[in-house]
Amino acid sequence: MNGLMDLHSHTTRCRHATGSMDAYVQRALALGLSDFGFSDHSHWMLHDSLKRYAMQADELDDYVADVQRLQAEYNSAGEQPFNIRLGMEMDFIPSRVGLAREVQRRHDWDYVIGSVHNIGFEKLQEAEMYTRWNIDDVCELYFHQVGMMVRERFCDIIGHFDLPKKMGSRPASGLLRYVEPLIPDLLASGIAVEINTSGLDNPAQEFMPGWEIIEALAAAGVPLTLGSDAHTPQQVGRHFAEALAGLRRLGVRQLVRFERRQPVAVPLDSIAPA
Repeated sequence: MNGLMDLHSHTTRCRHATGSMDAYVQRALALGLSDFGFSDHSHWMLHDSLKRYAMQADELDDYVADVQRLQAEYNSAGEQPFNIRLGMEMDFIPSRVGLAREVQRRHDWDYVIGSVHNIGFEKLQEAEMYTRWNIDDVCELYFHQVGMMVRERFCDIIGHFDLPKKMGSRPASGLLRYVEPLIPDLLASGIAVEINTSGLDNPAQEFMPGWEIIEALAAAGVPLTLGSDAHTPQQVGRHFAEALAGLRRLGVRQLVRFERRQPVAVPLDSIAPA
């Protein structure tokens, strides 16, 4: 049995992904995944006046209905089970936590990915931001907000944990020093950290988080999961072979998947090499 999961993917409702939802599912099936999750961006994500990066509020119920339709069509049990999971990548914005909690209660989510994409109105995934601001200051503010999200128990999974490096900027002293103080809170909350494999295809050219951080999290017992952050069907499961090989080298014994916001352990030796 291949227990491999990919819990981070998007749809055209976010305005920066392409391909039908069926095409994403077909790709997941072709790769032999057992769990595939849709996790499109929450509608309260911050936007500038000219661009949108997420669904509109009035699209939420249709998004959920589309995932449920796909579940009815594709989910299967047996020796090689396959399950589509209902998720959402919800931005953690302190002033909008009440709105997020209402949406979390409204539907039977399998999991919530919590992400910080902005510091104030600055978008962390725009390269020009790092020409205006010191990377150490960016990381200090970013990880402070991530810490707030963890202590709030806002989500089930942290998305792209070390996002400030995505555009290629890194503090000279590294990123681990910002992560280590958060490990006790991660353990207390039970929140998992995704290994977001999209980082290899961005200027960072490294998973998010990187291996130094993954090793520290694994050694401490923080749950880990996998997400490709797919914005096209072809990106589903990208670089998972490298991720699994690295986890095995570190001696990681299990990953987690989610059902109805409850973690389910998946032994690494039950996952066939990708």
